[in-house]
Amino acid sequence: MKDYELYIFDFDMTLVDSLKPSIGCYRKAFEVAGFPFDERKCSEYMRESLNQTFGRFSDCTCKLREFVTAFIMESEKDMVESTSFFSESMHVIEELYDRGKILCIASGKTEYRIRQTLDRFGITDHFDQIVGYKRMVEQKPSPYCIDLIMGKYDIPRRNACFIGDSPNDMLCAINAGVDAIHIDCGDAIECVCDHRIHDLSELIE
Repeated sequence: MKDYELYIFDFDMTLVDSLKPSIGCYRKAFEVAGFPFDERKCSEYMRESLNQTFGRFSDCTCKLREFVTAFIMESEKDMVESTSFFSESMHVIEELYDRGKILCIASGKTEYRIRQTLDRFGITDHFDQIVGYKRMVEQKPSPYCIDLIMGKYDIPRRNACFIGDSPNDMLCAINAGVDAIHIDCGDAIECVCDHRIHDLSELIE
């Protein structure tokens, strides 16, 4: 795998396994919005922004606010305690950090929840920047979040990459002009990318 100066990670289902606690958040948001809920589709919803999930059922902006608020409020209950890092994530983060690489996160989750999870595992200081839902003026696949992060550094975009599990992540990276690295979780998701890996440990091989 190519050696980069800057590694930008998606959070949910890339660094951490948050599927189980997310189901309750989607269930509550769907209930508040009055949408039919199918738990089996949660893994699909997690690969898109909350706005896109809402857009499957309605285009009412006032209802969107209620949907997003319900999701976030529900996530405050036990999302942090129920979220765990994938087995290889901690080793890869530590190794890249020890090599002097710049690590950042760009995620549709709120920055507060991301920092709480990182604090719980004692690695908050390993990440130089975290861009979450509230600072994403434009959601993925817009390159806004990556552009925001890249603006802090004098690093050529060819020396940066974005690692994620969804087609939106890959389009975001491509639109931003950085390498798109797709982590294949084994569910045969088709997307355009520069590299495809099966787990994060391939980043340090």
